[in-house]
Order: sequence, then C-alpha cells, then structure tokens
Amino acid sequence: MSVLLVDGDNLLTIGFYGVKNYFYKGDHIGGLYHFINTLRKSFELYKLDKIVVFWDGEDGAATRKKMYSRYKENRRQRIRSDKEKESYTKQRRRVQQYLEELYVRQGEFEFCEADDCIAEYAQRSTENTIVYSSDGDLAQLASDTTRIYNPSHRKLYSQNDIIQYEHQDLHIQNVKIVKIVCGDRSDNITGIYNLGIKKMLKLFPELKTRPVTLNEIIERSNELFEEDKNNKTVKNLLTGVTKYGIYGEEFFNLNESIVSLDQPFLTSEAQETITDLIHENLDPEGRSYKNTMKMMMEDGMFTVLPKSDDAWVKFLNPFLRLTRKEKNKRIIKIKNHD
Repeated sequence: MSVLLVDGDNLLTIGFYGVKNYFYKGDHIGGLYHFINTLRKSFELYKLDKIVVFWDGEDGAATRKKMYSRYKENRRQRIRSDKEKESYTKQRRRVQQYLEELYVRQGEFEFCEADDCIAEYAQRSTENTIVYSSDGDLAQLASDTTRIYNPSHRKLYSQNDIIQYEHQDLHIQNVKIVKIVCGDRSDNITGIYNLGIKKMLKLFPELKTRPVTLNEIIERSNELFEEDKNNKTVKNLLTGVTKYGIYGEEFFNLNESIVSLDQPFLTSEAQETITDLIHENLDPEGRSYKNTMKMMMEDGMFTVLPKSDDAWVKFLNPFLRLTRKEKNKRIIKIKNHD
C-alpha cells in the first residue's frame, strides 16, 4: 500500500503565490489548479493507493504558543491584504470540496497543526508513505517506511539521504537537531546566539554524513570548550544563550519540545479520526464525478487545460483510478465482513 501524505496549506500556498497568472472571471484560481494538478501527477508518478491531505486547524499553533509565545508570530505578515486573504480562503474551501468528490481523504482539527497529523499517520501506519511538503520540520519523519518529497527541491528523499537545508548539505535526520540548536526563522523559533547552520557544520561536520543526537552535540561541545575556553560560540551553546537571555538546559528542552514530532500534539478527536483514515474505507455516498465536472466548469478550470477534446478525461483519469481503488477496498471489506 502506497500513500501520499500532503501538508495541505503548504501545497496550496506554493500554488497560490507561484501560479499567479491563472484567473477566471476576475478570480485567481492558481492555487486551486496547482493543488489538484499536483495530486493528479503524484498519483501517476508514485503509483499511489491512497492520498491523505491534512490541514492546519483553527488555533493549530495554540499548544506550542503556550510553550513559546513567539512561535509563528512572523506568519501574520505573510498574507498582505484582505483581498489576498479572501482569495486564499476561497480557494482553500474549494480545494476541500474537490477532495471530497475525488476520494481524497483529508483531516482538519481544531488546536492541531498539519505537521502533527502527518507525523501521527506516518508513525502509526504500516503503509509505505510519502510526505509531500517543503516544510523542513517533516524531514525528521524519514524512516524505513516513510520518504519525503520536497517540492522546492523537486526531489524524493529517503532516511539516509543528504538533503539541502538552508543551502547546506545535511543528513536528512539532522534537520531536527539543527532546528533545535540554531532555531527556525520560518517558525520564529530562537536559536543559540551567533550560531547559524554554517558555523554549526564547521563545529560538527558529522552532521553532514550521519545521524547525530542532541546528547552527542552537547558532549562534543564540552570537549571543544576544554580545548578552547575562549570560544564564545561553544560557550553560548553550552549555557543556552539566545538574543533574549541565558536559559541553560531549559533552552534545549523547550526547543526540542517545539520542534520534535516524536509525540505529536493532537486532541483525542484528531487521534481517533487519523486512526480511521488509516484503517477505514471511504463511504461513496454523495461523491460524484458529475459534481467534479460541474465545479470545474464553474471555476474555469477548462481555461488552463490543453485545448483538446480529451483534456478533461486525461486530467481526471488518475482520480478515476483512485476512486476504483477506494471502492474496491470497501467492497472487499464488506464481503469479508459478510
């Protein structure tokens, strides 16, 4: 069983800002088209049996904000105008409507982030999963059964691969360690003062080639400090110095709690629903390709498809195969139950 796990808001944002010139009747449809087209192409490329999309829920960052008030404070500035926000929200809702018709599973839960939902699914499922996201946080999920596709790199990574992170070569399983120690500008997480990834790789070159634990970093830092007690960077690391103050061991405990996805922050409702998404079959009631075709006409999707008689069929054909797979799984389960 091959499953694609998608960070919905991440993928929509890529299309929303990246496909700027697709409009229909004055409405931007770039995010919508890019989202559906990406799923279509991924189904073909990776011979998928299932697609699951997770969205950031309302107040999704609440748990981490309670731990660290500055968490994602910078995100407020990303959508620049009310008109832009309205367009994004409209396309987001529309994508979700398409997914319901196209037999794509999805989940969105209050107080839960998509990263945690994806982590929960990948860690609890026995399926072979591909995580689709440009978010470096999800690199830590690479394992025997989970690979990471980064659309920014256009590359699929396995658990022992070297990844480009902040323009530096890094073992994929060490992205989490670098985020804990150096912080993460995209999520507004503060790191050790005057210690960026380049300097960290000079201090700990093994980060480029093999998985490294936080304890190893601390132990090696103590050795480096014994060799040169005037090394301010190493001293800052050992004492947890940030631009906001000196936090000692608390710095590492806090950042690890925020960054790590080993124990996802999820509500009981989210955990139960994700279990269902792993094991239960989709109910076909109310799903229809007539509804899909109607929406595509309403949204002007035909204006961005190739000018040929079979363009619609070619565009929707992967989803038709996905539908058959989902229906067959349901039929088999019903027969086995009888």
